[in-house]
Amino acid sequence: MADNGETSKLQAQQGSSFSIIRVLMLTGMVAAVVGGGYYALNEAQGPREKVKFTGVVTYQGKPVTVGSVMTEFVGDPMDFSIGFLDAEGRFSLETNGEPGASVGRHRVRISSMAPGIPPRPLVPPKYLENATTPLEIDVTSDPDANVVTFELEGEIPQPASAGGPPAGPPGVPPAAPPAPPAEGVAETPPATAPAEPASPNPAIQEPPAEAPPAPQSDNGTESTPQPEKPQDLSPK
Repeated sequence: MADNGETSKLQAQQGSSFSIIRVLMLTGMVAAVVGGGYYALNEAQGPREKVKFTGVVTYQGKPVTVGSVMTEFVGDPMDFSIGFLDAEGRFSLETNGEPGASVGRHRVRISSMAPGIPPRPLVPPKYLENATTPLEIDVTSDPDANVVTFELEGEIPQPASAGGPPAGPPGVPPAAPPAPPAEGVAETPPATAPAEPASPNPAIQEPPAEAPPAPQSDNGTESTPQPEKPQDLSPK
């Protein structure tokens, strides 16, 4: 009976392993079919036309100068473009390093973060993700019509730690903290002025020195001291 139980367990384990292998093989076949169909569809349609597209990004009336503008063709996540923001908030879209974006409708997100741990967003968070961004563009065959201005709205969440550096203007990363002193070099303490001696308490004053009493005569009146006569040292 014990041998029959072990045999049943072995058969169950082999059956489970076989089921996992079949699932993996089936998943691989489905992925291959989907990928092949996508490739065949693109080959049949041919590459989409790429046309120049430019724009400006602002937040609270100021240009967003850090980050990039990223687009995704609606219905084809493999067709995307990117444009880097300059000092005036302008961008020009590129696809795989070539100027322009595919003709059609695109979903747009703004990737603008200040460096740090964790990074701090420089635009409202809703513009950072494809799932939440309200921005879209229509790329046409006319490059003169492919110009847009994105005026972002909303609030930027403040960092959780209040002890960090103050937040700068939108689109400008905060200033870096001062560098620590080099290893092995003692930090020079700030110079301090010598302490002044404590001033005497004005409430406690020493009494003035008393003058010696003037000599008095026998009748009680003050007498003027007479100079002493020099002694006569001559021989008599």
